[in-house]
Amino acid sequence: MQQLLSTCFGENEMASVDEIIKALNEALQGTGIIIVTPDYVYALYEKEENKWLQVSYDFLEKEGFIEELNTRKALLYLIEEVSKSLIRFEKGAWYVVISEAELSDVIEKIKFL
Repeated sequence: MQQLLSTCFGENEMASVDEIIKALNEALQGTGIIIVTPDYVYALYEKEENKWLQVSYDFLEKEGFIEELNTRKALLYLIEEVSKSLIRFEKGAWYVVISEAELSDVIEKIKFL
């Protein structure tokens, strides 16, 4: 799965569970998007002008990654995520987190799976 994440997400910096959880919370509070699949969670959000954070956590490998991107790269990676990665999953197998309750479920899965 790491090879898939590297292919889809580029060169990422390994992140702790606490860093992943902090970033997911920031994504939900700001201008971000959080996508949950059976295999991983993916988030992208603007930290400040022209500075975006791309976050991924692989549930099976129990590995998380955070990468800082400029606006152009952030948009390209989001397009790639939607057009190449999500199509591998059946309808209804992935969803976008829109509430704190949904995010809480994802965080529990990250902590205790």
